[in-house]
Amino acid sequence: MKEAAGLCFVSALLAFALVAPARAQYQAPPDVVVLCEPTLLHALTDIGAIFRQETGVPVRLFTSPTPALLEQVRHGARSDILIGEGDPAASAAIEGHLVKAETLQHLWRNRLVIAAATAKSSPTPVLAALAGKAPIAIVDPWAAVAGAEGKKALEALGVWDAVSSKSIGVVDTADAAYLLAHGKVQWALVYATDVAAHPSLTLAEQLPPASYQPIDYWGVETARALSPNADRFLTFLRGAEAQARIRNDGLEPLP
Repeated sequence: MKEAAGLCFVSALLAFALVAPARAQYQAPPDVVVLCEPTLLHALTDIGAIFRQETGVPVRLFTSPTPALLEQVRHGARSDILIGEGDPAASAAIEGHLVKAETLQHLWRNRLVIAAATAKSSPTPVLAALAGKAPIAIVDPWAAVAGAEGKKALEALGVWDAVSSKSIGVVDTADAAYLLAHGKVQWALVYATDVAAHPSLTLAEQLPPASYQPIDYWGVETARALSPNADRFLTFLRGAEAQARIRNDGLEPLP
């Protein structure tokens, strides 16, 4: 019995000796996992491709509205960088200890626009002249920021009642862009980024910026970031090359 116990003890020591070096040599994954707003997917895909070309480091993108992103981080989803919308959400992420507050950067601004199908484009329309006369896809005000701020803008212009009478409600701007691209509506109230991401769409009219709250995005490292390249990618987002790409994708860099 004593010999058997001794063998078990030696076996345990050998097993520990074999496992311990493996743990000591563990390398954090080099790829950068980014959680971001859906409307940023096209722009960040472009930037991620440039970053990988220059560094060899892959960028993995996963999208959801910002409240859902916060919940994913809270429940331990692997993430290195969080790119969300709105100062209240940024404050919630910091107060919930979901992110590294010292890494927070204010990145870009988006715009609300009226889009038309490129094949059916016409001279820049006056929104008031279109009110109630042509089907338009609009995000439902309860569903997302684009809907709430879009309604606010149209109310400020005095055309909400007329425009909404011919509107088709959708849950996000991607759905609005889809309906427009497939000829289901003649116009769509979307983000500038949606127009940039769809070659079949064209910008018909930009809503006055003063008619709605600015739609701004921020980026930050998550509290559980694993990638050794997380801060490198966050810095890259503010670089000249990324900023130029961002402008082409419909966003405006913030100071």
